[in-house]
Amino acid sequence: MTRFLLILLAFAVFGLISCDHERDVQGNAMSSYVANCVGGGYTACKHTCENKYGSSVDPDNVALLNTCISGCATSCNIATFCAQMQQGCKSNCKSYLNECVLILGLSGVGQ
Repeated sequence: MTRFLLILLAFAVFGLISCDHERDVQGNAMSSYVANCVGGGYTACKHTCENKYGSSVDPDNVALLNTCISGCATSCNIATFCAQMQQGCKSNCKSYLNECVLILGLSGVGQ
């Protein structure tokens, strides 16, 4: 898990030093991913929800648990993250999204 976060951080730093506009867009994407994808991946985020609201569904926690897990599915989606990162791309952008998803997906980021 730590290795994956280091890869993600290295990717972000590379993107952040490119230029100001790119830094703003990619910095926002990175901040959003780190803040909303608790634990750095869907599985960790889901476990956090289960620890907070209980792993079994009952009438008292069903809405909160479903909302939390749904938030994990959205926030930890690397395709969404890469699409946001691509918005800041200024050159050689045609394959940026595919390469981002491929590299991060193979590294296990977001899982």
